[in-house]
Parts: sequence; C-alpha cells; structure tokens
Amino acid sequence: MLGWTWRLATAADRSVAPSRGATSAPEIRLGPGAGIVLLTLPGEPDAGDWQPSADGEVFAALPPYWVLPGPVRRVEATGPTGTTHVSAIVDPDDALLAFGADGHRIPPDEPLPAAEICLLHAGTLQTEGADPGIVELPTPYGWNGWTLSRVSLTGVTRVRAAAGVPGTWLDVAAGRPLVWEGGATLPWITGDDGAPVWHRPPALRLSRRAGEPDARLWQAEVRRPATRSLSPVRPALPGRSSIPGRTYPARSWDRTKSSSTASAPGAAADWRPSSPRASRPHRPPSGVCSTRTEAWPPLGTGGPVTASERVLAFSSYEITKGLVLGDGIRQFAVEARIPYSEVRLELGGRPLTWSIRPLDIDAADLAGESALTVRLPEQAVAATPLLALVVEGATLLTLRPERRSRTRRGDLRYSLAALADTVRDCGKAEIRLLVAGESIHVATVRTQPIAEDVVPDGGGLLLRGLRHPGELTARLYAVFAPWEQTLTATVDQSGRIPLPAAWRSLGPLIVQLNAGVPTPTTPAWPRLRDRDTLVLRRSPFISAAGHGTGARVSEYLAGRGTLPRGADALPYQWIVAARGRDLQACGAKETAPAECRSALGEAGPAALTEAADSALRSGELASVLAGSGLAALRIREVEAPAAVRHVWRQAPLCALLLTAPLLPYLSGAPAYDVGELYPEEAELLGEVGQFLRDDAMTVLAGHADPSGSVGRFDAQARALDQLPELQQQAVWHSARVVPRGLLDPDTRADAAWQAFRARKDLQYHATREEFSEALDAVSIFLDDGHPDLAQAFRGRGPGRLHGPGEAWMPIPQLSLGCALIARLAAAGDARAAGLERGLRHLWTPVASHAPDLTAVVIALAECLVTAEAVHSTG
Repeated sequence: MLGWTWRLATAADRSVAPSRGATSAPEIRLGPGAGIVLLTLPGEPDAGDWQPSADGEVFAALPPYWVLPGPVRRVEATGPTGTTHVSAIVDPDDALLAFGADGHRIPPDEPLPAAEICLLHAGTLQTEGADPGIVELPTPYGWNGWTLSRVSLTGVTRVRAAAGVPGTWLDVAAGRPLVWEGGATLPWITGDDGAPVWHRPPALRLSRRAGEPDARLWQAEVRRPATRSLSPVRPALPGRSSIPGRTYPARSWDRTKSSSTASAPGAAADWRPSSPRASRPHRPPSGVCSTRTEAWPPLGTGGPVTASERVLAFSSYEITKGLVLGDGIRQFAVEARIPYSEVRLELGGRPLTWSIRPLDIDAADLAGESALTVRLPEQAVAATPLLALVVEGATLLTLRPERRSRTRRGDLRYSLAALADTVRDCGKAEIRLLVAGESIHVATVRTQPIAEDVVPDGGGLLLRGLRHPGELTARLYAVFAPWEQTLTATVDQSGRIPLPAAWRSLGPLIVQLNAGVPTPTTPAWPRLRDRDTLVLRRSPFISAAGHGTGARVSEYLAGRGTLPRGADALPYQWIVAARGRDLQACGAKETAPAECRSALGEAGPAALTEAADSALRSGELASVLAGSGLAALRIREVEAPAAVRHVWRQAPLCALLLTAPLLPYLSGAPAYDVGELYPEEAELLGEVGQFLRDDAMTVLAGHADPSGSVGRFDAQARALDQLPELQQQAVWHSARVVPRGLLDPDTRADAAWQAFRARKDLQYHATREEFSEALDAVSIFLDDGHPDLAQAFRGRGPGRLHGPGEAWMPIPQLSLGCALIARLAAAGDARAAGLERGLRHLWTPVASHAPDLTAVVIALAECLVTAEAVHSTG
C-alpha cells in the first residue's frame, strides 16, 4: 500500500452477509473498491468450474466471481451443470456502463437514475442539464482507455460517452421519484462478491406531489422469487418512509434477493433487487415509470452477531482480509477492504493497471510519452508531494506533478520523460514519493532483465542473475502440456521458485517473470522473445499430467509414441499446431506442428467444430487454418445449425467458415430470401453480426469495403520504420477501447500493428524468390474472371518499394491474396484449389508471425467471395 499501514477494529455485533444463493444467475458488477469489473458466479468453488466465453475467447473460473479481462461485447458463462447464461457487456454504440452506488450494474435497457452512480465510459463524458460533478476513480483492471467516474445525475437530463456513436444518449429518469433511503452499510466490509453488508435497514420513501392529500395510501409488499410468497401488505402515506414487508431486524440480514411492489390508486411501480435506479422511458397506462432497487429482507433472527476476529492487522501491501460473521445459527464469509494508495504507469499515452505495490519499470519505457500517476488520500496532499529519482541513496532529480483538470484531488500525475537520460547508465534506480515528511518507494527502474537464466534447484527452480529487489511472481507453462492451467508461484528473495511434485517431472518449462502480484485473469500464451520470459529446456519428463487423450498427446510431444487421432484429440491438435513454433524451440517433437496440421486437414468439418474446445484466440486459429488447408475446405451446407451456434461462442472464425453456405442471405439480394430458411438457420445468421458487424455487412451487400485502406503498409509504414519503438507505438497504437467486429478499422489497425512489429521475421520470408512469384500468380488468377476481387487485392499493395529492405511491406497483400484463393477453392473453384496448395507453404510462416492479420483477411476474403457469388447469380 505504498507505505501506509492500517489497523481495523471489528466490533462483535456486526451484521451477517450470507453467501449468494446457488440458484441465482451470474450478474455483472463493480468489484470491491471499483478496481475490477466482475461476473458473479453462483455456487461453491468445489462444485465445479465455470467456463466464461468473452467474445469467443474461453476461460476457466471458479465461484464466487470471475474478473472480466477487459471490454467485451458479451459473456456467455456455462456452469458445472451445463446451463449457459448470456450477459451483454459493452454496446459499441453507447460505450458506457452504469453501476449503482452498491456496485450492481444498471441494466442497459433502463434510464439512469437521478442519483449518484458510477459510469464506466470510453472517451470523455458528455451531459446535458445540471453539472454532474464528475470525480474520476481508479480505472478497473483490463479496461485501459476507459474512465470510471462517479457522477451525480440530479438535474441531468441525458448522458453519453464521446466514443459512442454520435447522437446516442442515455436518458436520466424523470417523473415521480420512489427512493430507497435511510439504510447504512458497514464501512470497509463487503460480501464474497463485493456486495455491501447492511447493518441498518433501508426504507422506501414515497414522495408526495404538491396538493396531494395525505389520505391517499400506497401499499408495499415483498415477494421472494424462489417461493413466490408474499409478505403482509404494509400501508404508508406519501412523503414518509416505509419498509416493505415485515419488520426488519437491525442486526442480521439475508442477502437472498427479493422483489417488492409499491402501488397507489392509479399508479404502479415494479421493484427488483439492485441499487436505486429507474428504467428507460417505459410508462404503463397508469403513467409511472418502472424502477428498481435492492432490499435486504430479514434473516429471521435478531440475535447478536459475532466476528471471527476482533482486530484485523494489515501489512503495508494488504488491502483485504477475510473474516466470518455469525449469528449463532449460520456463518457467512465477508471481506474487509480498507482505504489504500496506489500507482499507475502510462506508456505511449495509454494507462496500465493500478497497483498497490511499487512498480517495476523498464528504463527503455521512460522515453517518449510515459507518466506515473500516484493516488493518495486527499488529506495527504495538502502540500504538493514531489517525485524523486534516487540512485544508491542519493537524490538525482525531483519532479513536480502536472496541473490537470477534472481529476480527483488526490491524483498526482508526473511525466517521466525527464528521467530517461539520467537512468540510462544506472543499473538500478528508485522512484520515491516525498510526502508529509516521508519518502515512499513507488517504483524501481532497471536497465536490464529481471534475471539472466533459470536452472533446476532441488525441489524447485533458481533464478540466476536476479536483479529485481521487490516482490516477484512467476508463471510457469508446461511445454509438453500447453493446454494445462499455468502455475503461479512466488519468487523468494534468493530467487528460488518452489515447484509442486507434479511439476518436477513435466519436462521443459516456460517461466514468465512478473514484478509484483499476478493479474487476476487467465494469462495468455507467453512470448518467448520477451526479455523476462525464460525457458528451462533441460528438465526431466517422467509422466504426463492426468490421464486420457491429453496425457497421450504429452507423451507424443516428448517423443514417446504416435499422435493420437479421433474427435477427442482434435482440440489438442489445434493447440499444438497453433503454438508449434514455440513448442519446437522449447524441446517438443520437431515434426509435431506439421503432423497436427495434417491431421486437422484430414478431419475436415469435424476439426472446425472441435476448435470450440481448444480455447484458442481467433488469431491462433487463423494461423492453423492457413497451414492446414482448412481455410480452403468446401462446406456445401450447414448440417447442424445448433452445433455451429456453439462454435460461434467459442471459436467464431471457424464458425464463420462453417456458416459460409448461409452468408448470401445477409446480402439483401432478392434471390436470397431469409424467409425461406429454417428457424435454426435464421438464428445462426444472427450470430454473424455479433462477430463481423457493420463493415462486413457492407461488403456482403456488394458495396466497396469501407476500411479497405486500413492495415496496408505504405509510405506511412515506411516513415514509422525509421522511428524509435516507443514513437512507433504512439503513432500506430489503436486503443480499441470499444469492442467491435473483426473487420472494423480499429481491429484491422491492431492486426497491422502486430504484423509491423514482426517485420524483421516477415522480411526473411518476403525476400524469398517465390514470394514475388506468388504475388504474380494470385494477381493473374484474379484478373482472369474475378475483377472485384482483383481490385481488392491490388488495393492492399504498398506501391513502389524503395529497395530490398522493404520486402516485408507487401505482406498484407500476399496474405489477402492467399485468403481469397483459399475461399474461392472452398466455393468449388478447382483451379483455385490447386493454386492454394501451391501457396500454402508460403502462407503458413507468414500467418504464424502475423496471426491477427491472417484472421482479418480470412474473414474479409469470405465476405468478398460471397458478395461476388451473389452478384454473379443476380
């Protein structure tokens, strides 16, 4: 906590917050301290894993919640029983999420309440009406480029985010207010899902208009959804407070959700559990808007409440501690979270994650647009704190915070560019905050990797040449079982990493080092070229983890046995084929990637369907589609639309190829009437728009590609190639803070940036003589009968090259050309099928170095080829 230490005394009579009911559905909410956005997961951790799928990327999670990795359009969470719950997250048209004061999300189909709420938005917040009094809060984990603001909407008429579609406003509820008030929560105490714990019951205030008689009574009743039983009706006068239902004991509360209804003659309002909020303008005939709120119904006992600990002591880096509350009958786990300080690094103008621990900063990141923001309690900044660069105990430089508007008073932002030259020749330096007579360590700057090497050491691993003095964690990946969950371990001060017994015999390991605590989300496959990623190649392989097909594939990767075949082996083959280049470099069987690609190609449509169980990203899938020939697989009809809908949720790029026979029905052409489809086929087409969105629909309708120039390497890329890395990031960086379709400009720009960063690897393949021959072959083929496709292909060209050093610049053009030929082959063109087989060995390495670009061009090629087919049939 950056040097702050707190002690919280807990009274023995605090109220109880029971655990969430196992029958409730997952819901989106702000986590404790608004530091994360989470999806609550019902049930107990030992009941089984949940499988959340965020825009097609699959994760594994355990109750009580799962942290969203960032902005996504929707999440589909499948529970241990197989039931799937769908939650809409970000609407790109709005680019705004609203949360009540208790953290519960305000449904997107309701207007915002005229009260104090939190808004998570992309771009600046724009309002009409009164001043909302915006206060910026810490950005939740993973939501870089977004802003979390606390606003008061009293007097505000409507709100919008600048990143949303122009003219898209969210209305603020107007009309007769029905407000929960009077309740009080325990400070710093939350339930296991971040919900507050109430110790004084809230009340419903029924407002009265001027001149309204006192005799006009309202009635309030509580309904429990599980039993549908009603509590006795309780009358109340307008202008007074009423607690719906029975008398609420002041000490103990049941967090089982309930709904209550308040009604008066000629008016009605529906109440459901949540924070005080009103719906979108939905007015029943009686003329009162629907509104929502959350109440805590009685537990059923008024006895004293006891806590498992009377005093909680927090170390300097702890902000949460668990304890158990009980009333003599039941016990409930809650969490104490205290106020804390934190820091956030900005690189290339983009803020990273907030941290309560001192940051580890690579000196190379200081040049360019870098900054450090320190968030302190407001009372700690009466005098302006200075940021000091300290080397071997000597202060070399001090910085003053920038003057910025519309930020919280305790937020101090310091530009770090001035430190770049000073730390260049230092092995290690500290950044310290000078505040209130204290010197607080907030960051360490280093000019070298965290460690030089990793070696076995008895029952664990040992880092040699360790340079990081603070807390360090390591993520370990098993090379012979790349589908297994990673192991996260804490590195001790001597550089030793303890290993469980099962991990000591799994063979080679990839060790990814991270300063501080690990991020609360499922990690992606590491990049071997990262400076802080080490590989332990000489590690014994005795037996595979677990049993079954996965264990047999591990044996195969270790060089023992043959590649397992069959439907249950296909997901493992996808993973090995996608990550084969890294697995080979770390000691896996040399021929494994090629053999897996061949096996997938032979499996045909079954391979595309089983990709849903591989949990690979679209880019990883695309590289395998190119190398296995599946991108050219001909599918004449959609035999099982329901099964393909499942693939859309887990592996949308493969689902697009499986849905290809139905795509002409999205063109709007008279020859393709959606009404002639079976209901299951029509529902399947509804998934396409979620993944491709506007640009793809425009192309399918036969119009020019609206973003055809995005992602092309031309004169701009030539100029960027001469700039330092950080300046390249600043120019090329596309925050993509709003999730959009695969063919939208932001997505294409990100894919091109990935390929641009791999230009040195791509240069090697582009200088081969057959590269230019392939470009010519594609151009000649498309010119002979495919004029629209030929035009799209030429539009990806970089223009005239200025020497052999720019051989990498036609890579997007070649990739699109290969994708067009593959999709023509899938449409039944025999000549294209022959050319695709000749191009495959050239496309495969290009796709492995630029996987996201490959995913974009495969989807674009499918839309272009479909549009051409529709046009040719009239």
